[in-house]
Amino acid sequence: MRRADPSPGSSGWAWGSPGQPAPRPPPRRPQRGSGAAGVWLAAGLFLAILSGGVAFVVAGVRTERATNSEASEPVGDADGSAATPAAESPAATQTPTEPESVPDAVELGASAGARSLSKIAWTVSTPSTLEELGQAWSLPSEMLVALNPELPTTERLASGTEVVVHTGSIAGSESVGPPNDGRLIGGLPFPEGPTWSLPADRSRAFGTGETLVGVLAALDSYAAKYPDAAPIQLGELSARRGGPIYGHQSHQTGRDIDIRLVVDKAGDRFDGERNWLLVKTLIDSGDVVAIFLNRSQQVWLRAAAEADVGVMEAEAYFMTIRHEPGHTIHVHVRFRCPDSDRRCVVYTVGETDEEAPKVSKLPGGGGGTLRPGKGGKLTLRPKIKPGPLSKPSKPGLPGKKPSRLPTKGR
Repeated sequence: MRRADPSPGSSGWAWGSPGQPAPRPPPRRPQRGSGAAGVWLAAGLFLAILSGGVAFVVAGVRTERATNSEASEPVGDADGSAATPAAESPAATQTPTEPESVPDAVELGASAGARSLSKIAWTVSTPSTLEELGQAWSLPSEMLVALNPELPTTERLASGTEVVVHTGSIAGSESVGPPNDGRLIGGLPFPEGPTWSLPADRSRAFGTGETLVGVLAALDSYAAKYPDAAPIQLGELSARRGGPIYGHQSHQTGRDIDIRLVVDKAGDRFDGERNWLLVKTLIDSGDVVAIFLNRSQQVWLRAAAEADVGVMEAEAYFMTIRHEPGHTIHVHVRFRCPDSDRRCVVYTVGETDEEAPKVSKLPGGGGGTLRPGKGGKLTLRPKIKPGPLSKPSKPGLPGKKPSRLPTKGR
């Protein structure tokens, strides 16, 4: 399209009109003697230009066909098999970042081989249905049915039947709050084993995954050192969901466990060497913050420690061992807070000035000691039964202020 310009000296074009004809030069006369040579020269140039164009077109067609063939046909591997090339993208050139893997099981160096905690089973002691076992073990009966599809749901299971009580990862537990005013999320059942025995009340045999691993490592080391020793009797840990349990002020967050002291073959004397191995292994793990034991038993334990590692090193170990009245036939082991449990408080309420403001005060009650019952079994005999801290006051008289109860290791 052209524009019209009416000004003087313009071309006089209007939009859509043809332009002025170009001026024609005057005709030139050919020189003599150069007519034939000029014709042959022009013909040669014409043929050269024509052949070059044909070659260019042919080369372009071949290149296009080769490109289309590579894009449509599969690329063969070295062994002759076909493989389709992946389309390149910015994401394909970057190295993928793998998410942090959570182990489904923790392998432990057991005396009888490797042990996995991805599957934990308990043995039926008396004939019971799955519903009755769920009530006795503080586990949902529907969970037991789902974990044991091969077992009958309504019939009583014979004594000795193994019932699966946990499968999968042990990394989902969480300790919340202090040991004497907290709770447990995703509590894990402590497994059975030939070198230790669990309390009959399995509703208090739950702890964090770290607690299970720490205790089992010490038990395995003990069994490897003394393969012919009698099974070690374990006391209570925590309820499945934590919280207060009758007879204890702590044991609320899955990080406390009672372990009965080892006696000699006669059954009436403190075995210093074996008890020291168990305590030393627990402390060496680096996951134990406190071990509570009566001072009278500490004398015997220290003698065995000094005979093993010397006076100076034994003193360093006993920085972790604390006196607690009533702990005469068992040690109370407390594990540290796992790094992932940010709501966990290491110490009990009132134990340190730093920890007290973080949590609410303990309501009170409880307090007890483990004593041998019938047949030498480890049973709990509470000192104080659950109840109000003080009796109702008479009209017109001030109420009696409750006394402060010890809140360290019970």
